[in-house]
Amino acid sequence: MSSYSDTLTPAQAAWPLCGRYASAVEYGDDYLLPPPDPAQRLSTLSATDHRRLDLYAALTVRGIAPLPGDQHAVESISSLGDEVMNAVLRWVTNTTNC
Repeated sequence: MSSYSDTLTPAQAAWPLCGRYASAVEYGDDYLLPPPDPAQRLSTLSATDHRRLDLYAALTVRGIAPLPGDQHAVESISSLGDEVMNAVLRWVTNTTNC
């Protein structure tokens, strides 16, 4: 019968196996990536896209799953402007469950 101490490898003995991956600079076959530039990584959304995402989020929170054919309607409503969008969001978020 073997105990756990018989199957464990001491850290000092395992380090040479892991050392190549832990210090890749030492071997010269790997390099560190520069940190990402937020200006390149994040794109700004247009006002229409922002309103569209807000409408999808409001419908999802209310438990209303948009059907595949609703995409055109959501895009049309989103392109109408902030006043229309605020009214639609107010209607969606203030409705009560009957």
